[in-house]
Amino acid sequence: MDRETGMSDAIETRDGARKDRRPERDTTRGTTVRGPLVLTVAFLTLLAIGTDLFVVSPLLPSIARQYEVSPGAAGASVTAFSVAYLIGAPVIGLLGDRYGRRPVLVAGLAVFAAANALTGLAPSFAVLLISRVLAGLGACAVTPSVQALVGQMAPKDRRGTWMAVATAGFLISLTTGAPAGTALASVTSWRTAFVGLGALAALLALVNARTWPGGASTIRPEDPAEPRPAGGVTVLTKIRAVSVTGLWALAVYALYTYLGTALRTEGGLSTGLVAVALVLFGAGAVAGSLFGGRLADRFGARRVATASLLSLAVLELLVDGALHAPAAVLLTVLALFALVAYPCVPAFQARLVAGFTPQIGSVFSWNSCLMYVGISLGSAVGGLLLSSVGFVWIPVLGFAVALLGALVCWRWAIPRALEAPANAG
Repeated sequence: MDRETGMSDAIETRDGARKDRRPERDTTRGTTVRGPLVLTVAFLTLLAIGTDLFVVSPLLPSIARQYEVSPGAAGASVTAFSVAYLIGAPVIGLLGDRYGRRPVLVAGLAVFAAANALTGLAPSFAVLLISRVLAGLGACAVTPSVQALVGQMAPKDRRGTWMAVATAGFLISLTTGAPAGTALASVTSWRTAFVGLGALAALLALVNARTWPGGASTIRPEDPAEPRPAGGVTVLTKIRAVSVTGLWALAVYALYTYLGTALRTEGGLSTGLVAVALVLFGAGAVAGSLFGGRLADRFGARRVATASLLSLAVLELLVDGALHAPAAVLLTVLALFALVAYPCVPAFQARLVAGFTPQIGSVFSWNSCLMYVGISLGSAVGGLLLSSVGFVWIPVLGFAVALLGALVCWRWAIPRALEAPANAG
């Protein structure tokens, strides 16, 4: 009923059926024109955040020398960032659901920019640790907000593709972050990397503020793209859903963390070929993500995410067998490993958007947390297996975890009451 005129919003068609007079509310309005701009900004923003994550590792020796601390103590800067991210993400995600994604995103980028500038200018190691805590809090506001905004603005039939393009920015940083940090440290100073990231983040804060629609807030949770069942969604339901991401990350990064070591010790590859293998892995990850987004749009997000996890399980065992094969075979298997593993990421993100539209900011925050937990557990358990029984058991672990992830993804992760039909297939 129209509140001003009292007229009904429904009209009758010739066959007597009632039809809504007003066009369906469209939270993706303007995306046809703004799509390339939105995706470019999202890509660059996630590239900057990902670069900060991966640029630190090669800079730790220089940081340790600068402040006259041990390399292990310097590594506490990574821990400070990660702990701040894990603690802050669920809280900040709720703020995005309540007050809008755009203000949280812009504020997060501003904090991230200031924190990185402070890292580069830190007069003492204590100040550097504080700056890394602030950087983690800024990053945990940015990544889920960007993912939520892209997922909500995307046309429903291209949601997977849009998520894949945005995610590609983060995945590319996986292969460019560490080399960029090494190059900067050798040419100038480790401080340059952080000051440069701070300047880039400040610029991106301004760009993001002007890119996303909606005035002071943005697409609001009370304007969902799909109808959702009445009632709230509990924290346990959100964690249950994103457990798939944690299992995927554990399966992939238990192997990837020690892949370079295995290629040298088990595969007998030279340093140059190891570098080629890691570049091929990164290229396969980006291609797999982009390909997976298109597949999710065509065949359904649940099918593609589950198939990706099943294929990952098979490739885990093939990598183990290929370590003693000719180098060309090994490099091909590694590229295939990434190609089949990474479609899961955008496909499952599209499924989350469809199932949790009103709460997608907090859901993506928990998704990021579970990603970190999976990577950390994968690295820890993989290191334990490597030192005790050898690398051969790491792919076996990955095989079992990927199979479990496929089962959880298909049968248990998202309650059917929240599953959108287009993504349930």
